[in-house]
Amino acid sequence: MKQYLIIILLFLPVLFWAQGAENAIPGDPFFEDEAEYSDSLKYGMGGVIGAITVDGVTYSQVRMRPEINIGKFGFGLDIDLLINPDGSIRKEDWDDWRDYVNKIFFIRFAQKRDPLFFKVGCIPDYTLGHGLIFDHYSNMLRYPAEKNVGTYFGINTPLSGAGFEVYTHNVHRNEILAGRVHVNPLYYTKAPLLEKFKVGFNVGMDRNQYGKYPDRDGDGIVDVYDKFPNNSSYYLDTDNDGIPDDLDTDISGIGGLDHPDENPYVDQQFPGIATSYPNFQFNTGIAKDTAQEYPNWKKLTVYSVDYTLPLIDNDAFYLDHYGEYAAIDKYGSGIVFPGFSSKFFIFEAKLEFRNFTDQFIPGYFDRLYEEQRSEVMITTNATGGNHYSLTTKEDFLVNAKSSLGWLGYLRANLFDLVFLKVAFQDMYGDQMNTGKSLWSSLTANPRNILNLKEAGVFYSQTNVPYIDFVNFRNNQSHISGRLVYGLSQGANLVGRYSEIYTDINGDGKIKGKDEVQSSFSFGVEFQL
Repeated sequence: MKQYLIIILLFLPVLFWAQGAENAIPGDPFFEDEAEYSDSLKYGMGGVIGAITVDGVTYSQVRMRPEINIGKFGFGLDIDLLINPDGSIRKEDWDDWRDYVNKIFFIRFAQKRDPLFFKVGCIPDYTLGHGLIFDHYSNMLRYPAEKNVGTYFGINTPLSGAGFEVYTHNVHRNEILAGRVHVNPLYYTKAPLLEKFKVGFNVGMDRNQYGKYPDRDGDGIVDVYDKFPNNSSYYLDTDNDGIPDDLDTDISGIGGLDHPDENPYVDQQFPGIATSYPNFQFNTGIAKDTAQEYPNWKKLTVYSVDYTLPLIDNDAFYLDHYGEYAAIDKYGSGIVFPGFSSKFFIFEAKLEFRNFTDQFIPGYFDRLYEEQRSEVMITTNATGGNHYSLTTKEDFLVNAKSSLGWLGYLRANLFDLVFLKVAFQDMYGDQMNTGKSLWSSLTANPRNILNLKEAGVFYSQTNVPYIDFVNFRNNQSHISGRLVYGLSQGANLVGRYSEIYTDINGDGKIKGKDEVQSSFSFGVEFQL
């Protein structure tokens, strides 16, 4: 009942404010850059009515997104109701006080160039320095199945351009953190261009790389493979019969009794049975599951220092030079030098030379990090059963070999009708087994052509031995699409689809629903 009351209270005032709302299409939460604000008064209500698939279950969806922008201040909510096939509301979205905090889509003030700025809520794109630590990191990768209320806060002073900013991906958990301090050391020289020379010092960390998977009962066994996630006394159930292995006389579920030498619980239930009935046909060679415990957090920290020097700065052409050095604590390091970025005509471009030592991955906290920070591994144990464990992105650092090469980026805006983004990384090394990356997106805004307002697709492969154009669904790739069709002045039919892949069995192929995490939504978005 609470959620209905909240919607009513929010919806009524917004109806009165809606007269000044823009006829804008709600932004894609995954790949759209954060919008610029104007110093005008704006009120609006967006929303979705349709269907969405979360964790393999299709729900009816009613979502309201009221938004207020007054000058540099903005505030938005995300009030959603996911209705099960049986007509009940998805309780996981309303059973904890944190769920109500998570209804905040964003609270923001100003931009990063202003004296004071901050944002709280969904942060789809966060970069630190020139990207050797945080490179377009998103705290919305698993949205809406998982909502992170993140925040960044910063200050810029007139004292030699000194300032700082801090970041967390989730204010409830504070696991993925970042910080930056910057200064213009030559500011008081007033020398042309040199006074804008900026130096920054950065740090990023993941305090708990296993944090992707909750452990509700605190037994050190993550819920994703804990068969009894609400009972800390048990976690294994090899035959999936609902009876813990520790209390099961037939662990493998093949019928009969297990031999007491392999299953001590049988002897507890039937003391001395193996001695009393030596010829009994006990189950032997039992294939029992095992699981790795993770009672402690596992931390990883990355440091960097960067600089930027404007070379040409006018309305027709902008060009700057930059560099950055980064080191992963207890592992390797990397450097970007030289680097150049430019804006001219319809293009934005950058090109940089990269040189990395062994055990270093650039942009460690990238757009897919929320998914890749840890993954479930299923292998065969000594008994022939399954062994469940986690592997982290850190585990791949030991196999990263020294390399050098180029990274380039090009964005083109053709009359605000077509937007093309392409980025590549091409690294070389004697023993390097990763280092090739491709990011691409194509978005068309045909305006009123057949009422089609937007069609876009995004695809990436990151840190792979080679760009695989044949098997485009692989462990390091991500694809998503968005289609917007205008129904009326204030309503659009919107479809979104996203796939993230995890090679659980390690066979190098993506197949089956367990290895494809898909998200689909289709419905009507509206602006009042």
